[in-house]
Formats: sequence, C-alpha cells, structure tokens
Amino acid sequence: DTLMIIDASNKGAFEKITLHRIPGALPFAGKFRVIDFALSNAKNAFIKTVAIFPFGNYRSLGDHVGSGKRWDLDRKKDGLFILPPKHIHMPTETMLTFQRMHEHMEFFKRASNTYVFITPSTIVWNITIKDYVTIHAESGADISEIMHDDQRLNTFIMKRVDLLALIENYANLPYQTISEWIMNAASIDHHIIYHEGYTRYITDNFNYLKSNLAMLEFNIGRKIFAPSAPIVSKEKVAPPAMYLKTARVTNAMVASGSIIAGTVRNSIIGRDVTIEEGALIDHSVIMSGAKIAGDVQISHAIIDKNTHVEEGSFLEGTLRDPYVSQKDQRITKETPVNVLMVATESAPFVKTGGLGDVVNDLSRHLVLKGITTSVVMPLFKAIKDKVMDRLELLFTETILFLEQDVRFNVYQMTFKGVHYYLIDAYPYFDRDALYGYKDDFERFSFFNLAVVTVFNRLDSFNLVHIHDWHGGYIPRLFKEREVPVKTILTLHNVNYQGDFTPASIPGAMDFLHREPVNFLESAIKEASIITTVSPTYKDELKYPYYGDNLTPVLLHRERDFYGILNGLSSRYSPENDTLIHTPYKANEWEKKAKNKAYLQRSSGLIEDPDAFIVGMVSRITETKGFPLILSILESFLNESRNAQFVLLGTGDPEITARLQTIAQKFPRRVRLNIGFDSSLPNFIYAGADLFLMPSRIEPCGLSQLIAMKYGTLPLVRLTGGLNDTVDSYDPITKRGTGFTFYHYDPTALWFTLKHACELYTTERDTYQSLQANAMQVDVSLDKQAERMIDIYHLAILKR
Repeated sequence: DTLMIIDASNKGAFEKITLHRIPGALPFAGKFRVIDFALSNAKNAFIKTVAIFPFGNYRSLGDHVGSGKRWDLDRKKDGLFILPPKHIHMPTETMLTFQRMHEHMEFFKRASNTYVFITPSTIVWNITIKDYVTIHAESGADISEIMHDDQRLNTFIMKRVDLLALIENYANLPYQTISEWIMNAASIDHHIIYHEGYTRYITDNFNYLKSNLAMLEFNIGRKIFAPSAPIVSKEKVAPPAMYLKTARVTNAMVASGSIIAGTVRNSIIGRDVTIEEGALIDHSVIMSGAKIAGDVQISHAIIDKNTHVEEGSFLEGTLRDPYVSQKDQRITKETPVNVLMVATESAPFVKTGGLGDVVNDLSRHLVLKGITTSVVMPLFKAIKDKVMDRLELLFTETILFLEQDVRFNVYQMTFKGVHYYLIDAYPYFDRDALYGYKDDFERFSFFNLAVVTVFNRLDSFNLVHIHDWHGGYIPRLFKEREVPVKTILTLHNVNYQGDFTPASIPGAMDFLHREPVNFLESAIKEASIITTVSPTYKDELKYPYYGDNLTPVLLHRERDFYGILNGLSSRYSPENDTLIHTPYKANEWEKKAKNKAYLQRSSGLIEDPDAFIVGMVSRITETKGFPLILSILESFLNESRNAQFVLLGTGDPEITARLQTIAQKFPRRVRLNIGFDSSLPNFIYAGADLFLMPSRIEPCGLSQLIAMKYGTLPLVRLTGGLNDTVDSYDPITKRGTGFTFYHYDPTALWFTLKHACELYTTERDTYQSLQANAMQVDVSLDKQAERMIDIYHLAILKR
C-alpha cells in the first residue's frame, strides 16, 4: 500500500557525463543504470505505482525505463509515470520541491496509497522497503527519514494525505522541500531509521567511480546483487564478450558484446567496448561503444559512451578526482597548446573588477601547468602609466578602418611566464577610463580587427581564448578570413554584451554586414566552445530570467557549452596575510578573535567578543541582494541585540542613503565604509563571523570563497557560483560550510540570518566546526586550470 516517488530533480556535481543525461540514467556496473536500484527495490517490495520527477533532459532515462514492464510497472490502473516539469524551474533546487509536485496534483489525488516512499534516483543499495514502511507505521511519527551512518540520503516515508496537504498549500509555506519542512516547521515528530547495508549516494564523479568499483568487491557485490532481491535492468540482446589471446583481465566486470585484447584490471567495461592489444585499463569505468586503441594507458577514469581513445594517449586521474571524457569524444595523444587570450583587463596592469583577476590568475596557472600562454590587450592609458618603460616595440601595422588608414603599434613584455601583446592605438585607447565612451563600438571593433590582422605575426597559436564581449567578433572574422584556429569564449557576465543600436554604428562598418550588432551574441554563435564561470550559472543561462535575449542562442549551442568554476588564488590566506591584525590558521579561534576585536575597535563598534558580526564587501546594487537586506536589516538588529553589521562598498546612491539611515539608528552596531580601501576587505574577511551575500544573480563570486578561506561563514542565496561553492549547514548531521536560502524574498533571508545568529550564540562549538570545514574547502586555481586545459584539448580536436 505504498507509492514510490523517485526524485530525479537534482543535477548533482557531475562534469561531462551528465551533459546528455540526468544522473539517474548513468550506466552502472556494465549493464545497469543507476535508477535500476530504486526501481528494483520497488519491484521487490511489490510496489505497483512509481512516479519519477526529472528536472529536464530525461530522454535517456525515458528510453531506458520504457513502459516499466521489466519492474512489473507496466501501466493498467497503476504503473510507472515520468512527470517532467510543466513550468520553468531554476536548476539550483537541490531536491524535489512541493511546487514541482503541485504541477502534478492530479496524480497525487488520483493515488489511493496510504504511504509514500520518497527517494533519489541515484542511490546504490538493496533495501527492504516493506520493513521500513512497517517501522515507520509503528513509530507513529509524522515522517521517517532513512540515513546511512551519519549521511542524509533524502529518503523519507510519510502518509500520502500528509504529503498532499503540503503540496496543496505550497504557496503559503515558508519552506519548499521535505528537508526544509523537517528542519524548520514546529512540532514535527521526525523519526530516523538507520540503514546498515552497503549504501552509496551518487552525487558526483568520485561517488560514481567509487560505487562502480565497489561492485568488484565480493562481499559488497553479492549483497547488492542478491538472488533473493534481484536488481534488474532493461535487457539488450548482444553476443557474449570476446577475449583474444593477448587479453589479461583481472577483477573486472565485462558486459556482453565487448572485445578485449588488452589488459583490464579492477575496472567496469560496458557493452560493445573494444580494447586493443597493448592497452592498459586500471580502476576505471568504460561505457558502451568506447574504442580504446593499443598503447593507451587509462587509470582512474570515466570514459563515456562512444569515446575513441587513439594510440599513445595517457589518461590518468585519481579516485577522488577521476579523469572524465565526454560522450562521442575523440581523444588523441596530447597536442601541445599555445593559447592566445583576448581580454581588456588583466591584473596587475589594469582591472575594474573580477575579470582582471580571473585573466591574470588563470593565465599564470596555465603557464605553471606547462601551457604556452599569451594575452593580447589594448594598451590603455592606465597600463602605459605603469609599465611603458618595460614594453618592447614589436612592430607597427596599418589597417583600413572606417575608410581610412589607421596605424598602430604592437608592444610586448613577459610577466611571470605570461607573454603580453599590447595594441597601442592612441585615438581609441589612450583615455582615462577603459569603457563607457560613446564610441565604444568603434573602439572595440577596431580592437577585434587589429587582433585578427596581426594574429599570424605574433606566434603560432592553435587556440584563441576570448573573455567577455570585447573580442566577440574575432571568431567570425577568423572564419571569414579562413584562419584555421579554434576559439573559446568565456562568459563572465551576460549582462555585459557589447550590444549597439544602429544609431551608434558608423555606416562604413562593412565587415559586420548587418546592424544592430551584439558582440557577445556573435561570439556565442561562432566560437568553437563556450564556457562560463560556474556550472550553475551555465544552467541558469538556459532560462530567460538569467540569459534574457541570449537564451535562445545559448540553447542552440548547449552541446558546446561548459560551466567551469573560477578558482581562488593562494594569495588569499589568513595564515600569510600581512594586512590583517593577527595571522591565523584553522582552529586558531583565539587568533581570529583578535582580528574581530580589531575590526570592532577600528570601526567604532561595541567591543564585545560575543557579538555576532555580519560583514559584507560588495558593490551596492540591486543584483547583490540589497533590496532584501534593506527589508530586514533594521528588524534583525532590533531583535538580535548581539548582532553587528559592517559593510565596505560603493554603488547605488539611493540604496546607500537608506543604509546610512539605518546606520544612524545603530551608531555602535553598524559601520558603513562607502568607498574602497585595500586593507579594509581583509579586516572584514578576518574579523567578521558571517559574510552576507544574498545575490539575485551571481555568475561565480569570489567573495564567498575568500570568506570561507578566512573562516567567516558565508550566507548566500543559491544562485550561480554561490550554489556551487557553499554547502548549507545541516542541523541533523552538523555539517556544512555556510548557510543558504533559495527563494529571493526577505522572509527567506530573515529566517536564514536568524538561524545563523542563533547557532553562533547557542552552539559555538558547532559554529566553529563549520568554520574549520570552510577553511579546508579546495577552491584552488589548479582545479580551474586543469578543467580549462581539458576544454582546450577538446576544442583543438573538435571537427
């Protein structure tokens, strides 16, 4: 008498292998799919009605489950139902929401089951659902949650009528998921059931590889694939695997149709895989249709369907960070990369925001990893003022632009291993500011044309990496001139597109062929591969709320679109920071307290070691969440008497004036630093207890990463890179690296801020354990550089 709900709405933290499928549809142990475990557990419990809630691209899953007949779920009255979203849903939802279920209210009303068993599509386990439903019924609890050790599995049992009541009233609830309901609603009888058998919740590439390889261990495999409770899958007819004389197979699963002539150790081989003589596969998963040539070595890798690994390739990852290929990818022996970055900013020469830091940090780390890296930029006045005496004139060039000959110089210099080319065109770039002029269209059109014109005179580049809109017409110009080079475009923020109206475009701009123009749109259409600065922002851009006018063209390029999280430079370290009052490491809370005292003293705040300091370093704009802050800040300070607020930033005058009004009411508890001082951000990162970042839109964000490094817990809205970097505090497991909320409204921010303050006040040990967790999170630039190198090779080999 149980209805099973399979939650397939969470995208997880995968890379590449979920570009074309949802996680539940991932192949497993050679011939299964991950969702087979949930479906088989339902079959073994004689459950006759199962509903799957996918988030989007569920074609692969739909093809696999079919009518559900394999699991005795072929539909008569009951059966198997796939219930996709009827409306747009942001991809940051971490589990099935009441709103998503409300879209299929008729399904829940039509069901007559007493109980509901809710579970993700990505748990590898073999459980007796009947027993757990009985335990729940006997407990008399409102809801039972199944956990494994101290890990929450997002698996729950409750009465259908109780779930129906939550779904019907979702719009009036302050919480939107079952997990939030358990943690926040008053007077809930929450019962925990601990499952003791083998369990692996697959949420990322590490857990996917780990759980596959665990099936090779006899004691685990025989319990998961128990004859008394079989795991079944869609059956495919194929000849048995063939082992040639040169094959050496040890502790491996090899599915039907495969031909093995090489060496396979401790690995999972899918259907119709070819492994030629001389190849070595170790601790890896090779999916169906892959072809591995001779003299190939693969270790700790996930090789997706139909990937061709050509002779001489060496692919090596680790269990924690496996090498991952993409479906239908062709992998050859590494081709040397010589990349030219096109940008308008790079620290330390010139920057107006995060773009300059990203270009500088990424280029330097690419060099450290053996990639020949150059950057071409306009020679702005600000750069001349700093380094003109260190520049070497490379050559002078003349191009026809706006029906006249324009002469310009190309200078060069090398800084920390990165080679810089600077284009000096006095009429366009010798100005006080970088952007914001009426002739910006002409200025950056000239820059695009100049880069393409001198491209072959600079070096033998096989890749051009364009940052944001300023080089947006370069891919198109390369194609028109038949320059054989691949291009990468990185979107840092699509709010800046280089879009110009016909009135601002000179009539002589023949090389554009049309008007109006949008630099960024052109680059999206023409670049070989597109990346953006976080996986979640990449997914968000599929929705008009985030992508706006660019959403259609981005959806058209989805197969070539990747989200790569920005990294954080090692220079952000409280242990080595010479600007803060007292350097410190994780768990040296007495030293961090000295920084807190200094922040209070220097800011004119009440010097109270038990005060709860909320810090911000931010542009003061609507997109950074200030409307929410203005709605709740005064009430929060009135109710939380131990709270203090410190802000460093500049921006919107109206928002600033309203903040100043609040500051006047709390002269010893609020400090606003309107302006910028290079030392003040460090004081706030080191001295505050909480870092507030409730952004409406945040492509990546570096401030939350810095705050975590300094042991100052971030409170963020789940958007963009904030969603990818902050692990929300869980009061049941006592884990996390910060605090999060999803809905962009003052109530959600108020509740989360109060919750953080109360935890700090009443459970200081728990709060400090979260601070230690945050300081140990790996957000290094090494990861970003490695992912970008993968993309470079993918682009170079792209047909």
